[in-house]
Amino acid sequence: MKFCQKCGKEIMDEAVICPNCGCAVKKEVLIKEVSYDDCVKGAATTNIISIVAIALGVVCWLFVNMWIGAILCLVAEFFALSANSKLQKAFKQNGLTGKSKEDKKKRKAIMKELKSKNPAYKFSMILAVIACVLLVIFVLFI
Repeated sequence: MKFCQKCGKEIMDEAVICPNCGCAVKKEVLIKEVSYDDCVKGAATTNIISIVAIALGVVCWLFVNMWIGAILCLVAEFFALSANSKLQKAFKQNGLTGKSKEDKKKRKAIMKELKSKNPAYKFSMILAVIACVLLVIFVLFI
């Protein structure tokens, strides 16, 4: 069996079109498993960028322009979530769509392992929540 490159669903080897999304399937698809560790390698760098953006956002919101502060917190959130979005894309490419109970269990186990091995990945999720909360507060008080 092989997987659709667009939606990640499992399709039959002889399929020409994915029955799920209608995307044309290449005749010879090499199934290459994406490393999950590679997806979260840059988490420390993006965390630094997120922290700087949050700090600048707070300073700008207080002293310069409230909208600039809110936008910087939004930018910080996007940077903090970049490692997670890469991980979700890797799940899809590796065929873990998360629709079955087995897939959900595998995804949870992989994420738990990554958080224990790479504390920067866990911290990036915390930064995303902080940036989101600040963004909401900033927008409410504009």
